[in-house]
Amino acid sequence: MSSSLTSTISASLTPEYDALWHKLHPLQHEMIITGVGRRVYPLLEYQFSGMNPEKMYTTSVHFEYVDDKKLRFCKGKYVESVSQEKKEAPRKVQHKSGAKLGSKWMAAPVNFEDVRITNRKTREDEDGSNVHLHAQHRYLPVLTISEEGGSSYEIRLSHTVFITATLYHIDEVCKIKTESNEYAKSNREDRRRSRAVESSVTSPPAKKSRKEASSQDTSVQVVPDVPNSIPSLSAIDPALMSTLPFPSAGLSTQVPTSSAMPTIQDVPPANPLNAFSAIPWLNPLNNPYLLAAMGLQFPTIPFPYLPSKSFAQLTPTSSTSPDSQPTQPENPVKTAFIDKVIKDEVNV
Repeated sequence: MSSSLTSTISASLTPEYDALWHKLHPLQHEMIITGVGRRVYPLLEYQFSGMNPEKMYTTSVHFEYVDDKKLRFCKGKYVESVSQEKKEAPRKVQHKSGAKLGSKWMAAPVNFEDVRITNRKTREDEDGSNVHLHAQHRYLPVLTISEEGGSSYEIRLSHTVFITATLYHIDEVCKIKTESNEYAKSNREDRRRSRAVESSVTSPPAKKSRKEASSQDTSVQVVPDVPNSIPSLSAIDPALMSTLPFPSAGLSTQVPTSSAMPTIQDVPPANPLNAFSAIPWLNPLNNPYLLAAMGLQFPTIPFPYLPSKSFAQLTPTSSTSPDSQPTQPENPVKTAFIDKVIKDEVNV
């Protein structure tokens, strides 16, 4: 479980995560990397021993290549080929606690949960906890313990080797990580579902907002009184309908036979000379209660005078117009005087 280059300082994974690493190792452990950065899981959580309680130490972690092979998943297994990627110096990520006494390092487990692995090189410049790794390669986490003013110790655990990948190819690896990782997506959905069920059983019903209550309460609806709105048929007084001068516009008179609904008597159609009868939505035959509800009377627009005789009966040579007035006989003296004035003006 542990490995050390010296006999004084050693480190091992905590039992919980050490068991997961051992379980995943023979399955060709796949570790997902993304462009934005992905946390290493199982966690790299260590227990230290052999440190000088009075000295200061710092810890860091980095990932080194296991070999120069690139792996490609084909037909249910990984196939190796020579890697053409440029090998760069690994980036070390210091623990966020900085320098501490050996007694404090050994007092509690130390994890590197803030470390993120990414396949985008530029992410290292944006965030100091991001480490760039090439996909489809084997890596081994390396823990470094540096003594202040002294030597450094590197600790490698062989069963923590993993293969970087952008998606899981081995179902067993995915299943183990999903079941054990409380931050996995499926586990988060299960926890939300269980909390929702518990809260619905134990907690009292939540108070609805005023907006929700108004939208859901459909049992009682209050209809406001709108001025000049058309009332229902039962609200119209039959006596008022009988007194309105609608017959001139072709509206039938109302003779109430019961208190529930007045009947309509058939009358001749509306006068075609009435302009309002030519407009469908103003025609009282279409809506006989419109003007009554608005409290108006139906006006009658007079049509221009029509002669008693048609124009076809007039003689073609006749210049008499049905609208013309009878002409007066001309005065000969007046006519002679007008002619003389015209001649004088022309001669001038």
